[in-house]
Amino acid sequence: MNNYLSYEELTKDIMANRKFQKIALESHHGITRMEHSQRVARNVYKVCIKLGLDYVSATRAALVHDFFTNEEFICFKFLGCGVIHPEIALANANQEFELNEIQKNMIESHMFPLNTTLPRYKESWVLTGVDKAVALYEYMANKFSYKRVTKKFGYACSLFAIMVYYLLTKEIR
Repeated sequence: MNNYLSYEELTKDIMANRKFQKIALESHHGITRMEHSQRVARNVYKVCIKLGLDYVSATRAALVHDFFTNEEFICFKFLGCGVIHPEIALANANQEFELNEIQKNMIESHMFPLNTTLPRYKESWVLTGVDKAVALYEYMANKFSYKRVTKKFGYACSLFAIMVYYLLTKEIR
């Protein structure tokens, strides 16, 4: 039997947060920002457990990686979504929750290489990759049919997990 905390146990305080609940009303990749954040966090949770990483910090950071409303973001539209929204999400998450250095870097760098904050931790790289894979899935599923895309997404996630595992365990020469 494993000793891992469940996804629900790790995220219940975040999900209950009144300010965080506002993202359930925000559109994101054809669904809500809440749905997107939960999908990313659930996948980060699974990948980090499989890789033996800090799944607690990673899951919590993944859930709040897009913690912003369109109201907060509107004045920055000219800068581009990918460049500025991690800063807003980090400020909101920092205001509402206690974050460690891994979580701060994960939120700040999840749009790398579009923004210039480099992922410094393995957990940050996992979030960066999972967020991109999930965003692509959501876009494609919204554009085409969920049934067709979901089967292929499962294969893509498996390949992605293998690639991440290889990159994180490979010795750098």
